[in-house]
Amino acid sequence: MSALAVAHPHAAYPRPVLLRPLPPPAPEDEPVTVTISISGGADGRERILAALRELVDAAGPSAAVELEPVAPAPRADGGIQLDPRARTAFRAGRLLELSRLEYDLLLFLSRHPRQVFSRSQLLTHVWGHRHTTNRTVDVHVSRLRTKLDDPELITTVYGLGYRLADDAPITVVDR
Repeated sequence: MSALAVAHPHAAYPRPVLLRPLPPPAPEDEPVTVTISISGGADGRERILAALRELVDAAGPSAAVELEPVAPAPRADGGIQLDPRARTAFRAGRLLELSRLEYDLLLFLSRHPRQVFSRSQLLTHVWGHRHTTNRTVDVHVSRLRTKLDDPELITTVYGLGYRLADDAPITVVDR
């Protein structure tokens, strides 16, 4: 394959543009694998994901797209890793299936270690309103303890509220 040099049609662009022939397309019955590693800011990721969505739409209904989340390296102590950008939680390399509010509650407590929060404060900071009963917080804490398989990770401070345990093995990955 050889390149063909042609002058750019706009006079303000002094260099020639190199035109190269495209490689022959892959046979239609042969799958094409594309691996993309995205780093950088959220704006760049959103632009890349938007372009990928357009490519998948252009490929038509016969295109098969498989997305696999990349898990962070598991902690040696089997601790929990929270990634707020991806809104994922991993324990020892295993993805934890948390609801939106369970994740938000764990992230909030993780970002405020050794602080006690009343149920009303948690409703305000995590739920964003106080239009529900304090019992809602109790139910979500109970479910979160069960899913984390560690009932002592979130400590009940009787008469006050909840806090994260002092020795909680949680890392928040802020990139």
